[in-house]
Amino acid sequence: MRNTYKYTQLYSGGTPEFIEGNVFKTIVPLDTVSVGKVSPTTNILVTDQDSDQDKAVDVAQQILAFCNVERGKQEICSHLGYRNLTFFTRKYLTPLLQSGQLLMTLPDKPRSKNKKYITAKEK
Repeated sequence: MRNTYKYTQLYSGGTPEFIEGNVFKTIVPLDTVSVGKVSPTTNILVTDQDSDQDKAVDVAQQILAFCNVERGKQEICSHLGYRNLTFFTRKYLTPLLQSGQLLMTLPDKPRSKNKKYITAKEK
């Protein structure tokens, strides 16, 4: 929060608002230069924690749909537009593997470069 206050004042001269409720919201006032980069119709940037969670669920669903046939990690990552394999693995693949929704083709060799991922069949 300190950095949000500090950098909002440096870049736009405004003060951010933090709104607690069922959904935590941060409202960051932007100057006219920033507004053109973020949104031409409003002068505030609103972020919702729920939208990030919804995005994670959407990405997980896309992974499961794409992995109906065996796919490599790089192939999945590039299909969804991600470049950072470490982040992608930690954020999306590991939770899907732990929940049993996604399976490795070589579970005995989890570090193998030849392993692929496939969606678990529903029973």
